[in-house]
Amino acid sequence: MEQRRLKAGCLFDKGESQAAVAKRLGVTRAAACQWSAAWRADRHHGLHSKGPSGAAPKLDDVQKGLLKRAILKGPAKAGYPTDFWTLERIRVLAKKTIRVDLGTTSVWRRVIELGFSVQKPERRARERDEQAIQDWKLTTFPKLKKMGAYPRVSPRF
Repeated sequence: MEQRRLKAGCLFDKGESQAAVAKRLGVTRAAACQWSAAWRADRHHGLHSKGPSGAAPKLDDVQKGLLKRAILKGPAKAGYPTDFWTLERIRVLAKKTIRVDLGTTSVWRRVIELGFSVQKPERRARERDEQAIQDWKLTTFPKLKKMGAYPRVSPRF
């Protein structure tokens, strides 16, 4: 986008009108008007990128690394009884390890940014018999499927 603004500046240097610049670069006339004002105020320097907008990031690279290592150590190492992370647990972990108070949405973004994926723990009974389940899927279920829910009766008209 900055390249396009700088190209607009070159066109303004050549005496092109805002409408001509907008048409040539495929932007709105309002955008060309803003670029023209910035160009008149500070020539090409006014058209350079101002950098990312919004608040500064809460975590620097060192803090991100510390948080990632703490997450990889696991919830048990952090003192939790179950072996899965929640956003709330990671929020508390961040407060303890890097002394930064993050909101739930911010934790969510940092977790994704650190390369982790969202996962739901698979809940299975301890008594689960994998062989019995496989046998049922391969033998019993196909028989039930062939029989159908109700016996087939031909309609009488």
